Amino acid sequence: MRLREIILSADIEIKETIRWTTRRSGFGLIFTYEKDNIAFIYTYVTVDYVSLGFFFATELQDPKQLFQGTGARMRHIKVRSETDIPEAQVKAWAKEAMKLLRE
Repeated sequence: MRLREIILSADIEIKETIRWTTRRSGFGLIFTYEKDNIAFIYTYVTVDYVSLGFFFATELQDPKQLFQGTGARMRHIKVRSETDIPEAQVKAWAKEAMKLLRE
C-alpha cells in the first residue's frame, strides 16, 4: 500500500501497528512515534476510498486545505487511487506530527 510506504519513509522512527478492527472494517493501521499515535489509515468495505488521518491534524499546516472532518483534533483525507496521494504533503505532516510530540 503506497500510503503506508510514504508515511514510513518520512522517518525511520515511525512504527506501525494494527490497533483495532471491526466487522465492517477492511483495514486499520496506526502509525506511532515513541509510542504516541500520529497517523492512521483505515477503510470500510462499504466505501470506495481509504482514509488517511492524523491525530493532531488541527495543529498541522494544511496550506491546500486537504483535510476533511470536524473532530476536535483529528482530520483525514480520502484517497481513491495512488494518483490522489499528495506524497510530499503526507511526509511533511508525518514529520510535523513528530515534531509536535517532541515539544
